Amino acid sequence: MGKIVRASSLHTHNTFCDGAGFIEAYVRAALAARLPAFGASSHMPVPWTTEYAMRLDALPAYVAEVRRLQAMYGGQIEVYLGLELDYRPGIESFAAEHLAPLGLDYLIGSVHYIGELDGAPWSFEHSAETFATGFERLYNGDARRLAEDYYALVRQAAHVPGVSIVGHIDRIKMFNADNRFFDDDAPWYRDIVDATLADLAGVGTIVELNTAGWRRDCRSPFPAPWIVRRCAERGIPMTLSADAHVPEQVAFRFAEGADLLRAAGHTHIAILRAGAWNYESLK
Repeated sequence: MGKIVRASSLHTHNTFCDGAGFIEAYVRAALAARLPAFGASSHMPVPWTTEYAMRLDALPAYVAEVRRLQAMYGGQIEVYLGLELDYRPGIESFAAEHLAPLGLDYLIGSVHYIGELDGAPWSFEHSAETFATGFERLYNGDARRLAEDYYALVRQAAHVPGVSIVGHIDRIKMFNADNRFFDDDAPWYRDIVDATLADLAGVGTIVELNTAGWRRDCRSPFPAPWIVRRCAERGIPMTLSADAHVPEQVAFRFAEGADLLRAAGHTHIAILRAGAWNYESLK
């Protein structure tokens, strides 16, 4: 296993959303892991009912807490203010109204929903059972149409103003261990992904190597190694993230993630330093 790189852990969830830990506990964990930078990225408030997203009226307290920690830990670790944008069509105006005034340091654009089922957004990642239900009822088992819709949303998320990181790009595979629902080696699937990467390369967004996939049913990071390689071939920068929901996960399997990036042909990793994106050598 290679050395642990100087990565910034920017995809983290805390008690303001569905995480189990105060933001300061994450900062301390990042310090213990010798990371140069940490970012809080709670699930942003959304204009539909959820059990995991931050409440809209909690935004001021969230911003104040991150700013407090920036001041408290200045000189020890850089602390950044972010959010994870849960993309659905039409979220752009809501985000512009409520997020633009916050002065965020970064925004992660992610897709957790596809269409609607029984009058509510279909959360395809809620469980294997809910995935199977939506797959049959909304798509009649047509994996190609499902993938086309999902990756179209990923592309739209990357175009939302302020989004600098695309989150867990192939999240649709979360319950697809052993190709239970579709063959992610099929040429049609790879063509859809590659068309998405071409779009992201044009937009200039960063793609995260999200190590949380190693904790999921798929037992594979987001994205899959072949997508990591295609990002390198297309010159798409990548950053390491843990999608941490407890402080102990703040640098989850970062050394292995760095090894994967190197093996795929990446020579640098994108990190936030001094308020700007920098590219740390992976050597």
